[in-house]
Amino acid sequence: MPQPYPQVAVNSFMDTCIERGRRSAPIVPRSVMSNICQCSINYIQQRVSYADFQTLDPNGGQPQSPRQQQAQRVLDDSVNYCVRQQFGG
Repeated sequence: MPQPYPQVAVNSFMDTCIERGRRSAPIVPRSVMSNICQCSINYIQQRVSYADFQTLDPNGGQPQSPRQQQAQRVLDDSVNYCVRQQFGG
């Protein structure tokens, strides 16, 4: 079972995720966006080591190394999965 990420990293992810989500989908209530982001970080923590998670560019830059590419794929998959979970898709 993977170790959970430090709380400061989870908080930072949540803040960034909610902010970006609200910019891209302003009609979605903050509480719903928070649910999606919480689902997403849980999904990521189960699949990506904290060391690999730390290699991701928080500004959305293109991943370079194979490990970064894999971590980015998991991040992208998490958002798709969690949006479907939230909206029943």
